[in-house]
Parts: sequence; C-alpha cells; structure tokens
Amino acid sequence: KLALAIIILALGGNAMAHATETFTIYVTRHAEKVPDQVDPGLSNKGQQRANNLAIMLKHTKLEKVLSTKYKRTQETAAPVAAQFNLPVTTYAASDSEALAKALLTEQRNALVIGHSNTVPTLVKFLGGDDFELSERDYGDVFMLQFHADELIVTRLVVTVPE
Repeated sequence: KLALAIIILALGGNAMAHATETFTIYVTRHAEKVPDQVDPGLSNKGQQRANNLAIMLKHTKLEKVLSTKYKRTQETAAPVAAQFNLPVTTYAASDSEALAKALLTEQRNALVIGHSNTVPTLVKFLGGDDFELSERDYGDVFMLQFHADELIVTRLVVTVPE
C-alpha cells in the first residue's frame, strides 16, 4: 500500500537569476539512513521515501539528477534517475555556492540530493529564504521555479507510512 502526501508551503524568494526560460530545481535531503555506520545506506523507510520521491516527480521534466558521493544520497537519487533514464552526477557537498551558480547558468530542470547542513545553504544561494533542517527532518523537497524575472519557492513534503 502506497501512502504519499504532499504538503505545500509557500516560501519567499528575493533573488532571481536572469533566466531566459522557465526551469525548476528541486532540492532535498537524502532519505532516512541506517544508523551507526561510516557511510550508511538507506534504511527500509528511507528506500520507501526515495521511491515516493520518484513517484512525486514522475510527471516533471527532469533533465539532471545530482547527488553528493555518499551512499545515502546516491541511493535517494537512484529511483528518480532510473525513472528518467538519467545518470546521477556527483557534486562536492562543500561548495553550495558554485553548485548554485552552475545550476542557474545551465537553466535545466534538476533534482539535487544533499544533506541537512547543505540543503538550506543551496536553497539560499539559489535565491530562497533562510531556514533550517534538523537531523530528524526527512522528506522536505524545495521546488524552486524560475520564470523570467520571478522565483517561486514551494516546500513539498514526501511522506511514508509509519
């Protein structure tokens, strides 16, 4: 049985790339991981959340999937990448500013999988507002829609059954 809930919260955005086309960047943290491992993979719940993320993004027109080098981010990205027949491009978690500049220059529909300490920074460099994610926050997907001179930031939530 599949349970997928999407909660939408509008967030402000004050900066905007000079976009010539409309494009959307989705930014999310990896799903739940197995505890107490050096480079943990996803738990069963995390695998379900990653699969639900793919279901949520099924009707989008993703052109690129990016993830850090860690198992938990790669495994979160895998179902979406497979669905769109795209490779998972690895990026450095330590340089959100450079990643944001590259994404804004490319102007392609993309999904970026990061971490609780990198997702807020990346969203801010892309033009969104400040926010925090704790180590317990999973499932928040920040949808940044770039239209000409406007940025619309929407916070979606991918859930899994308890």
